[in-house]
Amino acid sequence: MTQFGAVGALSVQFALLSLLSFGGVNVVLPEAHRFVVETNHWLSDQEFADFFAIAQAAPGPNFLMFALIGWQVAGLVGAMAAALAIIVPAGTLAFAVGGLWQRFRDAPWRRAVQWGLAPITLGLVYASGFVLCRAADHNGVTFAITAITVIVTLASDLNPLWLFLAAGVLGAMGLT
Repeated sequence: MTQFGAVGALSVQFALLSLLSFGGVNVVLPEAHRFVVETNHWLSDQEFADFFAIAQAAPGPNFLMFALIGWQVAGLVGAMAAALAIIVPAGTLAFAVGGLWQRFRDAPWRRAVQWGLAPITLGLVYASGFVLCRAADHNGVTFAITAITVIVTLASDLNPLWLFLAAGVLGAMGLT
């Protein structure tokens, strides 16, 4: 596939994913992983997990991961196309629906939609976590680190970045 074709495919796929990103772009990571790692082989599992870690640790919005994927696939043009594809459709939809959403704030159907989307979003977030765990954990030590991070994060108010830092130190020491 040419660089132009890759940018086009990436843009179309990310634009579609953008429209499904209820709760943020992290909920569409399993499908993004399938597309860029399993189908097109543009990234390895490890690169995908690394890009997620970089995007989470960097200041700014979570869509940075998609720009990193675009950069890997097609350089600056790919990064720009991927970032715009993941932002513009969802942003446009949110802008268009936002006014209506407020106007019908007391409507029963609105509450039903909100209650229905909550478990879907939660399920998509957990699916993203599962995909990232599979991509990053290659042995018992890395799986244990992930399991401990999940348990501590869910059971406390500790910022997960401290746990990522600790995992990085373990990796730098060659313990993973």
